[in-house]
Amino acid sequence: MQRKKQIWLISSISLVIVYSLLLPLPMAELAVRRQMFFSLYPIESLSTKVVKSGSTSFGGAQLYDVGDISRSFIWVKKNWLGYRVIGDGTGP
Repeated sequence: MQRKKQIWLISSISLVIVYSLLLPLPMAELAVRRQMFFSLYPIESLSTKVVKSGSTSFGGAQLYDVGDISRSFIWVKKNWLGYRVIGDGTGP
């Protein structure tokens, strides 16, 4: 019985990790912060203020301004699974 619980726990944790790394996130700000984290800005991803701009483009994607990193503008688009980053850069 103990072995079965360990397998269940390991598989549950693995599913959560795969979901958080690969699939779109339920909030746009979390998608922006994940993009910052994987763009080698781990400290800034936790402390930077994420501001939603009024600009839309790329078929309905929203522009987010993070300001404190070199690629300070991030485009986020919503699909049926959640929000995902479709582009980033230095200016709109």
